[in-house]
Amino acid sequence: MQKVLTTADVSPRDRLAYWHDVACKVFVNHECRLEGPTNFRATIHHASFDQLEISRVESDGLRESTRNARGIPHGEDNVFFLCAQLSGTSIMSQDGRDDAMGPGDFMLLDAQRTSSNFFPGPYGLLIIKIPHRAMKARVASSSQLTACTMSGATGIGSLTSEFMIPERLDDLTPTARAQIGEQVLDLVALALAAERGEDRPALSSARAIALLRLRTAVERRLSDPGLDPATAAASAGISVRYANALLAEEGLSIQRLIVQRRLERCRLALSDARQSHRTIGDIAFGWGFSDLSHFTRRFKSVFGCTPSDYRKQQRA
Repeated sequence: MQKVLTTADVSPRDRLAYWHDVACKVFVNHECRLEGPTNFRATIHHASFDQLEISRVESDGLRESTRNARGIPHGEDNVFFLCAQLSGTSIMSQDGRDDAMGPGDFMLLDAQRTSSNFFPGPYGLLIIKIPHRAMKARVASSSQLTACTMSGATGIGSLTSEFMIPERLDDLTPTARAQIGEQVLDLVALALAAERGEDRPALSSARAIALLRLRTAVERRLSDPGLDPATAAASAGISVRYANALLAEEGLSIQRLIVQRRLERCRLALSDARQSHRTIGDIAFGWGFSDLSHFTRRFKSVFGCTPSDYRKQQRA
């Protein structure tokens, strides 16, 4: 990861102003307050997984940061923050909930809604920016998932926490980063689904499990042109009506989910230099589309350009 900010070369009396102007206004728009004016040190390292942006923040002395309605530009920062605690402790609040994180734990926050963070001492934090579209393709209503600590000590949370730490990210090709980014999102979705229980205001555990089975069934057969709502629902052991009711809470249907996930797989293939020998039609048919013109229209409506133009952009 590349170091993009450090206060080490700034006079102690100017460090808060420097942090405020750079980290609090450029990295993400928010207000921050320090416990004291001196002895403040902070660094930010940055890297990317295709559509995901990853930052590692290490700081001491930062007492509180707040993101309020005035600091949320309309139409900007349309992302979630997946925050993973590397060291120290964080206490984060959003949507009427607040929870604490220790090393290995992680939490989801929505950049489009007000939040506040409290750091009682030195800390290290990994922050992954995830586009709303990418996260909402995998999980239910985000307002039910924010500011809820997921333990990195056991189960799927442990695997997710370990997988998120980008130890050798710089050694990977852009295509490999994109593929790993998809896997990170899938793991996060699994962890969120596992975390939702009867005491959560989100889906009941039975509905969450059914939704997870449905999404798994869709992912497993994306390349099969015969995949349709009936076969997807049957593979998950539920009815089409019930499956659509589950997905409706995310603004989706089975058919839209299938198309959405196929388009994302095609996008990754088009950006993969190792697949440059494949025609656009071969890629589209390989991921279950049966009509090239239909695929082209759908791709353009989602990504803003035709598949051929997208491939040219990636090559450039």
